Amino acid sequence: MHIVILGAKGQLGSDLVAICKEKNIFFTPVTQSDFDATRDDLGNKILDKLTNVSHIINCIATTNVDGCESNPDLAFSINASFAYKLSRLCNEKNITLFHISTDYVFDGTKTDLYLETDIPSPQNIYGLSKYTGDMAVMQYAAKYFIFRVSSLFGRAGASGKGGNFITTMQRLGSERDTLSVIANQITSPTATLDVARALVHFITNQINDYGIYNCVSSNSCSWYEFAYAIFKLSGLDEAKLHKADFDSYNFIAKRPKYAVMSTAKISKYYQMPMWQDSLNEYFTKEQ
Repeated sequence: MHIVILGAKGQLGSDLVAICKEKNIFFTPVTQSDFDATRDDLGNKILDKLTNVSHIINCIATTNVDGCESNPDLAFSINASFAYKLSRLCNEKNITLFHISTDYVFDGTKTDLYLETDIPSPQNIYGLSKYTGDMAVMQYAAKYFIFRVSSLFGRAGASGKGGNFITTMQRLGSERDTLSVIANQITSPTATLDVARALVHFITNQINDYGIYNCVSSNSCSWYEFAYAIFKLSGLDEAKLHKADFDSYNFIAKRPKYAVMSTAKISKYYQMPMWQDSLNEYFTKEQ
């Protein structure tokens, strides 16, 4: 097999590179300096120079939720239009596509776990552009997996956000006397390393049960609870943390209040860990 990793220096892509190296899987990393998703043709620029490509993992996305509100053209160009072109190209070349999506395709009004069969209802430009990309993949790629992820954290950080939630909490916890974190917005913090492991597991085990999979930690928490755990593991004073209310927070882009997704479907093939275990591993490997 020959895997092409698009966005190989990003938060998820860098962990995919590490896992492929660890398992001696033949892969080609494609970075932003190699390929510009807004203007380059992936076939001419990259794929035509490679042989026997079996899988493409698309980690290219613009993920700055508030930034997408002010630049919707860029959001749709990368998250939707590129996904459409990539899907057609994979179909033409008989390549299996792994496409990364998000919990933000949902509006957060459901009180139970979101399933892969639930109808999305995005409430911001980021979510809408990602859902448009999902629809393009489903329509134009014959062999595809859409992995919906949530609240990612990885050591590489997210370039569009200037790091990840852990590093942000560590910085603010060191700089400020008090810090308010939303206590009633519920999510499933998910390590990019766990997503990378799941992706590679699907590929190496030749799973062909195509479709959408929720690829998130197997349990959930509030952002306040996540921040509290980060403070504790970082040796910061948890007393600095104060609970904030979701409804009183002035977001630029609307966000789902509850976007916890079920992992029952992916568990048939791969067991996602609890976020506490993944956070502990993050800190263990950081030492």
